[in-house]
Amino acid sequence: MTKKYDVLVVGGGPGGTPVAMALAAAQRRVLLVERGAGLGGTCLFEGCIPSKILYESAQRLRAIRRAAEFGLCLSPGEPHIDWQAIVARKDAVLRQRAQWALDRAQTIPALDVRFGAVALLNPRRALLKPASGEPYEVEFASAIIATGSKSVRPAVPGSGLARVITSEQVFDLEHLPRSLVVVGAGPVGVELSQIFAAFGVRVTLLEAGLSILGQVDEEIARMLEVRMLHQGVSLVLDARVTRICHAGGGAFVQYRDTAGAAHEAYGEYVLEVTGREACTEELGLENTAVRYDRHGIRVNHVLETDEPGLYAVGDVVGQPMFAHWASAQSLVLAHYLLGQPVRFPEPAVNAAVIFSIPEIGMAGLTEGEARKAGHEIEVVRYDFSVDARAQVAGHADGLLKVVYERGTHRVLGVHALGEGIASIMGEAALAVGAGITMEALALIIHPHPTLSESFALAAHLVPTSVFIP
Repeated sequence: MTKKYDVLVVGGGPGGTPVAMALAAAQRRVLLVERGAGLGGTCLFEGCIPSKILYESAQRLRAIRRAAEFGLCLSPGEPHIDWQAIVARKDAVLRQRAQWALDRAQTIPALDVRFGAVALLNPRRALLKPASGEPYEVEFASAIIATGSKSVRPAVPGSGLARVITSEQVFDLEHLPRSLVVVGAGPVGVELSQIFAAFGVRVTLLEAGLSILGQVDEEIARMLEVRMLHQGVSLVLDARVTRICHAGGGAFVQYRDTAGAAHEAYGEYVLEVTGREACTEELGLENTAVRYDRHGIRVNHVLETDEPGLYAVGDVVGQPMFAHWASAQSLVLAHYLLGQPVRFPEPAVNAAVIFSIPEIGMAGLTEGEARKAGHEIEVVRYDFSVDARAQVAGHADGLLKVVYERGTHRVLGVHALGEGIASIMGEAALAVGAGITMEALALIIHPHPTLSESFALAAHLVPTSVFIP
């Protein structure tokens, strides 16, 4: 038995699901195949959503501990942390969101959702192995690969030991560990280090580089480092892990510093978050002209591979690896395949949030990236210590930086550190994506007191006769 479709979409995460639904809504016959147990991908089940559920619990715990600053007298003693309740809430939210995604997909008659594995036999035919039932072949006019990425294990002895886990496993620990060694200070490593430290876990964060968050504005990354130290995270930079060894109910991580001196850190668990690589295994790509490696599938400016009619979106293409980036590519690709005029997303205008404590927001180019791209730039800084909303909320210790072009005053980048920053990065993305000027930003009427008005207040700091002194 062979079933025929217009489009095969492999992967039901934030890259595959939107394009499948959009094409099916336009009456294309679409087969969406997801290897996991539900639609949502890594973002829903192992990344963005579960980590933010823990983040919200950690933030509420921090708020309780600071209640006296706001005139609230709570019962004496440390709040009790019910780890099983946190995990149960996480599981409930994930089930609800996965079911909601499946219900939405099933309302589209032209969309056929199947759970299982699929492998290309040639550029227009694939073998589908459903989770239940017999395998069968499918034919299609075009295909979209959106299989995402997976954690990379560092090539050090002991990396595969039972007490050594990845971000895919950390959310299902049976109990809250007393101590944790985190290897890797990228966004995931930083977020989880601060979350577990807030829960009272003794956290050691090891980073091979000279600073955390290598892709983040350097000044803001350094500011967060100071916050992390105050929060009890033991941060060790320039630490090169050499071996991991079991030790009773935990593990020792052995590492060397710049001078070559040997050190070790103990944790009940070791969490490895040293990067991600594209999921390209068992897709049958070798039966096509598609070029790929562990860094991703090679695509052109319209996300088409070297095999005509075969496209790829999201993490499987490589950096940047963000759920919202995958969805943006996905929806634009759908419009493109429907013959509509589109503009494909460009990394220079991407926006992102790191849910650190406090949050980091970034949109567009950093100072270094802007200069490297040939722009003559200026940078304006707005200190949240003078911001009304930040003072009222008790978080007046952040910074907003706006990078703009010297001659045109066009906004090239927005970078910020502060509680609540995530909620205003949409405006930052709009400013960068639309290329608006600092003058236009200054003239937008923002409600007061809100964090969003920091954009206009920062723009008013630019010396120009257009502004009212």
